[in-house]
Amino acid sequence: MINGFPVQDLPSRWKGRSVHFVSRVSFEERSLVVARSLMDADVCRCTCFVSSRRSERTEGNLAEFRQRFPSASVEELETSDPLATAQRLFNVLSAEVAATGFRDLVLDITSFRREELLMLLAVLRTLSLSSSEKSEILYVGAGVMADWLSGQVTSLRSVVGYAGEMWPSRPTCLVVLIGFEFSRARSIIENYEPKTLILGKGLLAESINPELGARNNDFFRELHSQYDNVAETFEFSARDPFSTADKLEQVVPLDASSNVIVAPLHTKLSTLGAGLFASRHPEVQVCYASVDTYNELEYSTIGTETFSIGLDALVRC
Repeated sequence: MINGFPVQDLPSRWKGRSVHFVSRVSFEERSLVVARSLMDADVCRCTCFVSSRRSERTEGNLAEFRQRFPSASVEELETSDPLATAQRLFNVLSAEVAATGFRDLVLDITSFRREELLMLLAVLRTLSLSSSEKSEILYVGAGVMADWLSGQVTSLRSVVGYAGEMWPSRPTCLVVLIGFEFSRARSIIENYEPKTLILGKGLLAESINPELGARNNDFFRELHSQYDNVAETFEFSARDPFSTADKLEQVVPLDASSNVIVAPLHTKLSTLGAGLFASRHPEVQVCYASVDTYNELEYSTIGTETFSIGLDALVRC
């Protein structure tokens, strides 16, 4: 259901294909990898999402994107206003579906923020999409990630579409899928003050690469050592959202004795898995912690592998 292949093989996927390309441009060079691979493809329609308040690095990447796709529709997202972001995603994607049915879609999720990605999943699952074996979601994996990725947490909120059912009389069970942002994870835990804490780390054999897997394991051990209310730990796939969703089915208590909140902090693919799990269980909340800054200069490098998921499999599972 998910296929990994070398980044350099991307251009060969488009031979003889007419594609509808949807992407998000950010400060990361990874946000342009799929776009660059499409230069010899027949891109019949192109939509690009970008933050309305953006840095010089993002502006430069957007300029390259516009040069490559002069007729692209550029849609701005207000990252500080989640309701406006969700509405924008819904309006734009609804119009795209009405125009094309999303046949032969190539949706690059590499640089959507986790909150946006979860909203995107919720929107896609509400739309009447044409079934197409050629429509796919792509994610370009990271190579090296910086020592620090983001700054201080400025707000903590439920993701639009994943509010869950929160009862004041019930204790909180917080499930954290630990990634590479130690302070972000700690801020979430300390803000929610859960009675029960469940910590997940990436399964080494299912990591994006061995170095990132080992680093994630170090973060997990350090975070685990700081809390005495850890009821359970588990491992999940950083590559396969379907496997991640199934693992959450196994470890998350759904007996109505607690308010369950899931905090996905690992890869975008595992974040999709958290979204799939919460879609099956509307009583579960998914949270997002916004931050004041990102380490734009050193955030990540382009990895060696790209991952493809069939759109039908994701929205109909």
